[in-house]
Formats: sequence, structure tokens, C-alpha cells
Amino acid sequence: MAALLGVLLAAAAADGADVEALQRLWSGVRDSSEQVVVSVEGGASGWPLLSERRVRTIVAPVRVAWLGAHVLYLEEFLEDDPEDPRRQLLLALEPAGPAHAVRVRLFSFARPRLWMHLNYRPRLAARLAWRDLVASPDCDLTLTRVGEQFQGGTLGAHCLDGSPGEARYLDYQLVISQELYWYRRRTLRQSDGELQEEVIGFNRFEPNEARLYACRVAWSASGAARDLRPLVRLDLYEEGGHGRFVTPDGRALELTLHGRDWPFALDRAALILLLQEQGHDTPFATAWAHVGAQQIALELGWLEVRCGSMVPDSDELAQ
Repeated sequence: MAALLGVLLAAAAADGADVEALQRLWSGVRDSSEQVVVSVEGGASGWPLLSERRVRTIVAPVRVAWLGAHVLYLEEFLEDDPEDPRRQLLLALEPAGPAHAVRVRLFSFARPRLWMHLNYRPRLAARLAWRDLVASPDCDLTLTRVGEQFQGGTLGAHCLDGSPGEARYLDYQLVISQELYWYRRRTLRQSDGELQEEVIGFNRFEPNEARLYACRVAWSASGAARDLRPLVRLDLYEEGGHGRFVTPDGRALELTLHGRDWPFALDRAALILLLQEQGHDTPFATAWAHVGAQQIALELGWLEVRCGSMVPDSDELAQ
């Protein structure tokens, strides 16, 4: 009995270590190149350039004690549109049956926009209740640890696609390591299993912990600072995050924020905000701040940009 108890305790410890390892690996910010491989509308395609999309995926631990000890928030959006996430999920990690396997329970949100950027809003996360979530047990993932990687995905043909039209199901596969983030999403017809669409996302960038800055842009029709009016808000990451906008008089502009990815002298890290015409390589205005600064601003009279770090222990943006 003592020997059996020892084996069971060792297995439980290993399962717990796998869960913690997956949480560490998955957490971070990744930029993926997503491409359509097969589509019933466009037929088979050899990785066409026009079908490529840049996707940013944010995964971060959040505290939702009643859902488990290891809970992650996932937010996924097209790179230039952080205010319109296409996926928001809570991921509850727990040991699975097979050795070195982790079950990932998926929960979507009943009202997704209320919970945007949840990883930066712990007080909001504390208000989560069961009524705010929609469980998707048939779409849960099983990921198995293989060396320093986790591999796996959905099981069987039970994860139904809610799109209108004939019944279809999803097969989602994922590989996560320190240097690799790869996923494949296949949509298959439920009646005969025929492939309808296949999409693959892949990157080789390591996860990072870049901070998110909310940048408010104001514009003046008269060119005078006293007449500035709010124009747009852009969320930028401090490692080369960028956003585009157009002023009411037709100027197409682009903002870029650099921090720990300092593009110049490596021994002089700083926070840099660049403003340039879209399609031009040289910025016409820049602002500088200490690399750990909570705020950075650019004031041109006719245009003003104020960026504040979204502080983790507050629901508010730095003013």
C-alpha cells in the first residue's frame, strides 16, 4: 500500500508540473502569420500571399479561483485592430487522464466586449460569475507534453461550428513551445467528414511580456492646440506595436511604439513614439521617455498623441 501511495503521489506531482509548465509556455504575446490552405469557396491554394493575415494572440494568467488554480485569458485579434477581438476565451488547465496530458477547458463570454483586455483588469476579473461564461465542453483541448513541447487539440467530431448553413464541426490542433506557436483549424462537413476549410497559423517568435499602451489621438481643424478634439484611440505594444489612422483632412498616418525592442543603440534603451506618413520610412515626429515610463506624449499643435500604460492593478488607463 505504501508503494502504491508513493506511485500515486509521484504521478499527481508530475501532472501538476505539466499544468504549470503549460501555463508558463502559453503565457505571452505572439504574432502569427495566418494563411488559408484550403477553402471550398476558393479551392486548394498554395499559401497565396493575398490570403495571409497577421494575427496577434495574447495569453495571460488571471485569477478566477472558482474556475481553478490555473486559468488563462486568451485574446486574439488581427494585428491592426486590437479593439475588435475575434476570439476571447478563458482557459482552465487541469491534469488529464493520459500521462503528461493536460485538459484545457474552454469558456467563451456571454457578452465578450465587457471583458476585453481582461488580463490588465484584475478587479473586473474578480466580478466574473458563471452567468458570464459559456462552456464549450465538446471543444475542450487535450495537450500532451512531449519534451519541451505541448501538442494536441480537440478530440473527435463533437466541436460543432455555429456558422449558418449545413452542419459542420471543427478540428483544432495546437503546438506550443518556448520558440514555436503553431495552430491548424480545419472545418469539416458533419455528414461525411469532407474538408471545407483549413487555416494554419505559425510563428517563430518567443513570447514576451511587452506592456500595452492606450494612445489617444486628438486633432485640430484650425491647427491650434486649443481646438483639439478627440480623434481615435489605438492600443500599442511597447515592442514595435503600430496602428494606423486617417485625419479628417485626409492625412494617412501611422504610430509606432518601441521600448525593450530598442531599434538603435542597445545600451540606450528608451521608450520611443514615432509618427510618420503611411508608406514612408522616415518619421516626421518623435517623442522619447524612459523605458519604464507610464506615459509618453507627442504634441504638434494640430495633432496630439498621449499614451498611457494599462496598469495591471487598475481598471483605469494612466492619464
